[in-house]
Amino acid sequence: MKITAFSWIIITLAITAWVFILPVKAVATILVLQLVLLLYVKHNRMMLAAIGGLGVFTGMMVLLQMLFGSSLTVSLIGGLRMLVMTMAFLCMLSTTKIQDIAKTLVDRFHLPVEYAFMLTTALRFVPNFLEDSSVTLDAQSCRGYSNRANALQHLLSYVVVIRPLVMRAVAKSETLALSMELKGFGANTYKNMPREQFTLWDLLALLVVVVLSTYPFWAKYFQ
Repeated sequence: MKITAFSWIIITLAITAWVFILPVKAVATILVLQLVLLLYVKHNRMMLAAIGGLGVFTGMMVLLQMLFGSSLTVSLIGGLRMLVMTMAFLCMLSTTKIQDIAKTLVDRFHLPVEYAFMLTTALRFVPNFLEDSSVTLDAQSCRGYSNRANALQHLLSYVVVIRPLVMRAVAKSETLALSMELKGFGANTYKNMPREQFTLWDLLALLVVVVLSTYPFWAKYFQ
């Protein structure tokens, strides 16, 4: 099953709207389908860490809402909606090449090339940034630095990796800028890439998007 980047972008944008118009049970069902898809596509340690990180962040947001006076039910529903929206972007990035997303944004959504390139570059730098941080922490440990302490001290220990990470990020950005200049980056950057062909799966996906997006209308009609 192969769905084009255009369909994935439409699905992702639609899910951000569905979480507010569909019933809570339907939103929970979407979350289950997202988890099944992610674990089926990439069942590795990095994916499990990403899902776990989103879960922890959602739990913190639920607790924050409760601290500001929201009830448990309202906080859980809000956390569920936010988790489904973020998982939608994770599903798109896990099943679609970043180059295809950029080309679709430029060709079909008429996004300026510069903005599309900034988006794809930021997405590419995230795993590199995480890898560099892990390497820097290992290097600090080899030099005798220990971060075994309580939670606060463990958090403060990451301060020592900020300077090396910033220096590496600046060096990579300079290399990338030079490479772009030498390759003649401009409006024709994505035009040489082949355009994805629509398949039956794309038509089915877009049909589901239309049906679920019009749920408030036909649900009210059949009541």
